[in-house]
Formats: sequence, C-alpha cells, structure tokens
Amino acid sequence: MRGAGHAAGHGDLPGDRHARAVLGVLRRAPHLRRTLQDRGVHPLRRRHPAASRSDRRPPSGDTGGTDMTEIVFRSLGDLELCVEFGDRIDLALNFRVLALDRALKDAKVPGMRETVPTHRSLGVVYDPVLIRRRDLERVLTDLVTDLVELTEFPSRLVTIPVWYDDPWSRECARAHGVGNNIDYLAEVNGVPREEVVARHAGVLHWVSAVGFQPSTYQAVPLGEMGLTGPKYERPRKWTDPGIVCLAGTITSYYPVRSPGGYQLLGRTPIDLFDPSRRNAAFADGPVLPRVGDRHRYVPISGEEYEEIRAAVVSGRYEYQIEAGVHRLAAADA
Repeated sequence: MRGAGHAAGHGDLPGDRHARAVLGVLRRAPHLRRTLQDRGVHPLRRRHPAASRSDRRPPSGDTGGTDMTEIVFRSLGDLELCVEFGDRIDLALNFRVLALDRALKDAKVPGMRETVPTHRSLGVVYDPVLIRRRDLERVLTDLVTDLVELTEFPSRLVTIPVWYDDPWSRECARAHGVGNNIDYLAEVNGVPREEVVARHAGVLHWVSAVGFQPSTYQAVPLGEMGLTGPKYERPRKWTDPGIVCLAGTITSYYPVRSPGGYQLLGRTPIDLFDPSRRNAAFADGPVLPRVGDRHRYVPISGEEYEEIRAAVVSGRYEYQIEAGVHRLAAADA
C-alpha cells in the first residue's frame, strides 16, 4: 500500500495525476505521439516543474518587432490557455494578437481546437489528450519568437444604422432609475447632446473582441473620438436587444435582452445575431461581427428605423458590408 505522502501527491504539481493519465494514452497511441513529434512537439519529454508556471515569459531577444516582455501565459480552465500581450487596449497590440492567431492556424498544431482573439490576448482552446499545456506553451513561444509583425489586416467595413436616443433606451434608463444616457454623456464630456451623436458617428470603430454573448463585440475608435463614458454604478437588470452602447471609449451591442452597465446610445434596426440566418450576410454563421471589422455608425430617424426594421424582418434588407484592408498607422505602432 502506498504511503500517505505518495497518496497525497507529495512533491507533485497540481494536475500531475491528470498528466500521467494523458501520458498513458499517448504511450498506448504511438500514432498520436509520432504526429506530435513530426510537428516538433515531444509530449513524453520530461520538463522541470518550473516550466509550467502560469506567468512564464518567453526569453528576450530579437523578436521581429514584437515586445516579448509583454507575453504572459495564463490558464483559463483545463482546456484553454491565454496568451497575453501587454496590459492596455490599443490597435498595435491587437495586431500582434491577430498575427499570432494567423501563425498558430497556419502551423496546424495537433490538439488545437479553437482560438479566441481579443483586445490584447489570444485564447487557445486545446485538447489535453493530444497536447499538454507545457508543450503548447513551447509551441506558442516559438511562434511568437518568429512572429512576423502585421502592418495590415483584411477588414470589412460594416455600416450600422442607429436611432440615437431612441424610445427603448430612454425607457430602459427610466425603468432603472437613471436619467437619459445621452444627456449624461453630454454632461460628463462637457458638450451639447447633439455633439455626443456627432462624435460617436464621426469616426470608424475597430472590432477588437467578440464574445460574452453571441455578437456582443467591443470596438475601439480609430482616431480621436473625444467621447467617453463610465459604466453604470449599479448594472441594469435588463437591456433591450439591438441597443448600441458605450463604456469608456468602447462601443458594444446587446444581441438579446440581458443585464448590462454600458451607457445606452441608441438602437439599430439591423440584426447582428441571427440564428435563423435569413439574410445572405449570415452565410458564414449566425454571428455577424468579426475581430478586425470596422464599424461605421450612421444616425437615422425613427421613421427610417421602422422602414429598415421591416426590411430586415422580411429578409429584403441589404447589409452594407465592404471588403477592404486596414493598415496600422505609425502612430498606432
């Protein structure tokens, strides 16, 4: 019988029992092991325990323009690894995330299931039966070391009509005991209320993350917007679907009725999430926003809202989506 120290995993790192089980699978499946080794991954190679620390950083050196000191690995459960680039939200970091996302997909690493690019990090969903976390870290470190910095990225320009200061937003604010959000944004920014709409609609917005709910994106202004807003002190219990909102300088969207704390700007008549995929714009899936999209917000009247909404519901609406490329400006790098 094993002693108490052994049974308790004395000296083992957390997850060692799971790791031993995975190694057993790989030993019984030599074809998987050979596939990994062909890719330069050695799942049975022993490593020093310190190599799997969650804050392990790749070595410094020539990184082809990428600031390697910004890279940090963090666990997101036992099936996802997060690769962090820096601690701020800006376009240059998002381009680095997109560069790693592209390199990882091109590498076709066995066991890599899905990637989730965000403002400053890349989530990597993987199968621990096919690749261990520490081996995935090594693959990612090698990819980042050899990363070719992106200076341009394919970017769709998506036009989103918005009825700013719409009745649904006003009623939602009233029901939660706060004042008109457009008036509040005008006050905190020291501008007339008309200027709130003009400033928000006056710049393009770069989608740097999609998640939380289907089609809930976060978009940052491309250029100086001159508009910012804090979140609600107490989050709302509900927000009507289709509402476009603002927190800080980030614009987002509520695809379904749900809680939230962003300031309410207005409502769009077009669907950005459509499980039925009635429109050709959803040919690739029910979620329209993509990381790397640019959004153009166009103010519309209540009458225009009703006309567009009727066309969307009937399937007649033609989404305004233009293919293009966005180049990283010197000021963003």
